[in-house]
Amino acid sequence: MHLALTQLNYLAVLGTAVAGFLLGWLWYSPVLFAKPWMAEMKYTPEKMKECAEQGMAKFFLLGFLYTLLGTFGLAVLLRAHGPTSWVKGAEFGAFVGLILIGARLLNAAVWEQRTLKLQAINLGYELALFAVQGAILAVWR
Repeated sequence: MHLALTQLNYLAVLGTAVAGFLLGWLWYSPVLFAKPWMAEMKYTPEKMKECAEQGMAKFFLLGFLYTLLGTFGLAVLLRAHGPTSWVKGAEFGAFVGLILIGARLLNAAVWEQRTLKLQAINLGYELALFAVQGAILAVWR
C-alpha cells in the first residue's frame, strides 16, 4: 500500500474529484434526478430556497471534501491493483461503488427507512461516480 501512496498522481486525484463533484451536480440537478430526489426526501422548493439563503458554501465545501476523500481511496486501490485501460478502471470503480459503497448505503437506508426509489437514485449516483472516476484514474496515471 505504501508504494501505491508514493506513486499516486495527486493532480489526477484532484482533477478526478472535480469531475466526480460535477457529475454529482448533474445527477442531482433538474436535468436528471432533482425532482424525484426532492420528492423522496420530502423537500419542497421552499425548503431548498431556505437552504440556499442560509448559504450553500458549507454544503458544497463538505461535499467536495468527501468526494475528494473517496476519490483518493479509489486512486490508491487502483494504483495497488493496476487496471491500465479505461474499461478495466471503470469496471473496478463500478465494483467498488456497488459492492463496497452501495452495500453500506443500502444498509443505512434500511435503518433510515428510505424508499426504494431514493435508494436507487443514490446508489445509481455512487455506481456512476466510481465507474467514471475509475475510468479516469486508470488512464490518468
